[in-house]
Amino acid sequence: MKRKLEIGVLVAVVLAGAALLILTKGSPAPAGASAPPETTIRNVTREVVQYWIKPYDSTAPPVYKELPLNAIHRYPAEGNLLVTFVGGGKTVENTLSSGLPYSFRYDENDEVRIYQGAHGREDAVDLAPFVGSPMPVVEKMLEMAGVGSDDVVYDIGCGDGRIVITAVKTYGARGVGIDIDPVRIAEARAAAKEAGVESRVRFICEDATKTNISAATVVAIYLLPESNELLRPMFDAQLKPGARVVCHNYDIESWKAKEVESVTIQDELGTDHTIFLYRR
Repeated sequence: MKRKLEIGVLVAVVLAGAALLILTKGSPAPAGASAPPETTIRNVTREVVQYWIKPYDSTAPPVYKELPLNAIHRYPAEGNLLVTFVGGGKTVENTLSSGLPYSFRYDENDEVRIYQGAHGREDAVDLAPFVGSPMPVVEKMLEMAGVGSDDVVYDIGCGDGRIVITAVKTYGARGVGIDIDPVRIAEARAAAKEAGVESRVRFICEDATKTNISAATVVAIYLLPESNELLRPMFDAQLKPGARVVCHNYDIESWKAKEVESVTIQDELGTDHTIFLYRR
């Protein structure tokens, strides 16, 4: 899938942007040095993404950029940025908050969109932007997985920890949450302490693709389809027979033979959510 922009528009913007030197792609910090705050944009689509960018309040013309697959562009965190690109045949404009990570990804219609991401690290995969599962979905995921007091529930991309905290508090299980964002991990640990379950949960700040999940009897994920597929070989290699994997909204396409059940429920606002249950 390749989206081509009008050549005349591209040429005009490239020429206009060539003179703009305000925006520069940041360089990695020297070894041992603290990296300066920056806004990052990662490409996790299947195509080169073409976009224009400029400081939000600037009257200068935007700079044209091409972001290769799996690459990251970095900008000094000196103010909000205005990003324009083509998605679904339409021009899309987004404001990026200074100092945060973002990713170009596909939406549910397979169109390019930009989302706030989990991180801008070169050494770790960005599995999904953080979006918390509504509590009715959390409760249904754990119910479908048949979580009990003998289970160890792992949540990959745990965010604020609500899934494993609920598994411990409601079902007496033990829980492990994994997230690469230290802010989310701090939130999860605080929430576990507030819920009085900190002795039965553990939160790990690391790249989930490098985590050992062999102790899990239940794995919960709310990631994107491509991330589910990326983790599937890890599930095959590490999970014991009988372990359950429960997914929010996105299935594991290559695990169709292991699918046990799928249901669609509504959250408090009436939005539909589909939950998929697999058994190793």
